[in-house]
Order: sequence, then C-alpha cells, then structure tokens
Amino acid sequence: MATTSSDPAGDAVLLALTEVIKGATSPEIQQAQAMLLRRLATQGDVIPSRIPAPLNITQVGGYFNLLTELAETTMRKEMLGAALGLATASVAAGTGDSIPPMHFTSLVNDRPAGAAGSAVPLSVAVREDLAAGVTAMVASIHSVGGLLPLWSPPHALPPSSGVGTPPGPLPYLGRELWLAPTAALTDPATDPIVLGRAATDPTPGYRVGIRVADGTAGAPKLDWTGLVWDAIGGAFVERALGQVTLLPIETAVASTPFVARRLAVAPTHQGDYEWARLTAVAGLVPGASRLGDELALLWTAQQITDSAYASHVDAVWNGTAFVG
Repeated sequence: MATTSSDPAGDAVLLALTEVIKGATSPEIQQAQAMLLRRLATQGDVIPSRIPAPLNITQVGGYFNLLTELAETTMRKEMLGAALGLATASVAAGTGDSIPPMHFTSLVNDRPAGAAGSAVPLSVAVREDLAAGVTAMVASIHSVGGLLPLWSPPHALPPSSGVGTPPGPLPYLGRELWLAPTAALTDPATDPIVLGRAATDPTPGYRVGIRVADGTAGAPKLDWTGLVWDAIGGAFVERALGQVTLLPIETAVASTPFVARRLAVAPTHQGDYEWARLTAVAGLVPGASRLGDELALLWTAQQITDSAYASHVDAVWNGTAFVG
C-alpha cells in the first residue's frame, strides 16, 4: 500500500536537494557524494543497532555517563553528534584523497562502416577542459562529410615497476589523443583518414588528411599519394590516389589546443603510430610547469604515489618533455 507523507513540503525540498546532488558534477559535490555513501555504509542504518534508540534525555545521559566512565572520549563525541544529526570527525577523516579538480569526459566516437570501424571504440575519453574543442572539431568535420575516429589511451596511471623510465606522461595528463589507427593505412582509396602527401607538398614526408566533400574550404582537390601496408613485403608502400579532397589534419585541429605530427619518413612497422598522435601542450610553461602539479589535476595523491611517476613528480617541462 502506498503511504502518504506527513510533510509534503519537506519531502519536496529533500527531493529537490537529492536531484541537485545527483546531477552536479563539480569536484566538491563529487566529494560530498562519496562522503554520503561512505557514511551510509559505515555509520548509517545499514546494520541495525544492537542497543535500542534512546527514548528520552535520561537515557541519552545514561549512555553519556557510561562512555565517560569507560574513557571512550571519541565515541562519546560521536554519540552526541549522531544524536544531533551531525557528521562526525571519523566520517571526515575517512573520506580518503581529495577529488582532483578535473576529470575525463566520455564523448561519443565516430565509427566508420565495415572493418575499419570494428576496432574503433564506441566512446573516447577527453580531459574536461579540452572536450568542448574536440566536440566542436568533430562537428565541423561532420558538416563537410568527414569522419574523425579517435582513440584515447587507457585512463589508469602505469604502475610503479621500480626500475626504468616511465612512459611519456602526456596521455595521462589528458594532453594526448590518437586518431584511431585502424581508420587509416588499410585502403587509402576509401579510408576516412589518409596518411600520405599531396603532389604540391613543398617538402618530403607524410601528413594526415581527412576525407571530406568536394568544395570543402581548406581542402583543395589535389593529387595525393597514400601509404598502405604491404603484407608480403612487410613494409608500407605508396599508392597513387589521383585527385582527392582531403582536409589536412592541421587545418582540422586549428581551432583546438591540439597539434598534429608530420612524419619525415614512412612508419617502420604496423605498430608505429607516431602519425596518429594529437598533443595539446598549451599552458605548459617551459622551466616552470611541474609534472606532479599536472598529474594532481586528474589523479589523487595516492594514485600518483602508486604510479611509475612517483619518483618523477619534480620533473619540469622543457618545451618538449618533462625532464629532471
């Protein structure tokens, strides 16, 4: 049988407050959510009390005197806090690491039809302060008939191995995205992404182009040569594509903090994905930006301590890498 509330106005306020807590995404609200869940699990009514709730002030005084006699000062304070409906010190102490000020946001990914899209993830994780730029870039490419399948590295810090140099930290700082490797180098005549060069390129080497509709601004129709993997020869070879309309990746990312890489020579093997990396180093000040400070934007102190970067937190950005 449904029950009716004795205080509809109070219930409405509580419901509104609950929706605010559920819908908010700020670090402070996330920390409050974690605290509420921890308190429910450790100090709430999940496990019934072994003693009856006090019915009057005399019984409360009895509990107070008993705890005083037993010298249980901390428990006595917690008992009074619970009676007044206040969070106790042990709850605050048990909240663990503070929540980092930023997080990764999951964006719906482009997935080409056929085999090229089967290995492309359904979503891609992007640092929250960079997500709007990536979303706008993808939408702009969609508007001219293109696709931009992306891939992001696993979002867990590499564990401490005790020896050796840890991997470059830019992916774990949310400052690196990859073009999905399987979206290129299979058949440059149909792949949504082409690694190659235009006949008008002034220097040797290879760059990425995104297949878009004819007439797209910044994507003139040019004679292109694309790279494709030769399974028999075990190397990448060039294939003439004729005149095609490809939007240079540099043009596509121009409105974002990300920059693309141009290759001087063809990749040496199928697992060489240097061409696919998009990096965002805006805001990293040479000689000033410290690796530990950058990691703390996304990871807790304990996660950093347990990672391969624990002994490198004092490394400083030199313009191209964190050193020291």
